[in-house]
Amino acid sequence: MSLFDLMLKNYFDEKMLEKLSKVKILVIGCGGLGSNIAVMLVRSGVKNLTIVDFDKVDISNLNRQNYFFYQTGQEKVSALKDILEKINPYVAIKAISMKIDESNIDDLILQHDIIVEAVDNEQTKMLIFKKAYDHGKKVVLASGVAGFGDCENIKIKRGKNFSVVGDFVTSINEKKPLAPKVMAVAAMQADEVLRMVSELE
Repeated sequence: MSLFDLMLKNYFDEKMLEKLSKVKILVIGCGGLGSNIAVMLVRSGVKNLTIVDFDKVDISNLNRQNYFFYQTGQEKVSALKDILEKINPYVAIKAISMKIDESNIDDLILQHDIIVEAVDNEQTKMLIFKKAYDHGKKVVLASGVAGFGDCENIKIKRGKNFSVVGDFVTSINEKKPLAPKVMAVAAMQADEVLRMVSELE
């Protein structure tokens, strides 16, 4: 047992620790939401994480995404994998540099227990939700993360096998996403993932 695992014993019972070590989680999108969600999940004891994105770290990302100045120009999945392995070198991180579409999403979703939607594109959001639903997978989504000064409006809507977190109003096309609100939504998405893990058989 690693030192990281010993530390987690102060926070979770044996049953939850076992679930965290076995559950396979897929995070689609490694931007403001996904990068922060992945960090929180690894800090919380998740051992098997797949991260997917097709973009590179840009200096304009640093106001809200969990990257460092020296990582600009790197593929997001590679940069994030490096960060996650620095937090806990015993995790199994699969980094996939790929754009999600109809041709590749089914295979990915079928390999995982819980899906995290963390993308900007509305069509891709709907595709992720539909495919997760079709395959009977648990999924956590976001809707409304832009702006600042109104974090009290963030809500969680739950249904069978899904949770949606956000204010359900603001669009990144109308307001800019900033670290406080983006990270608040990311934290609540990560917390929903932990709740779902606790409910697994």
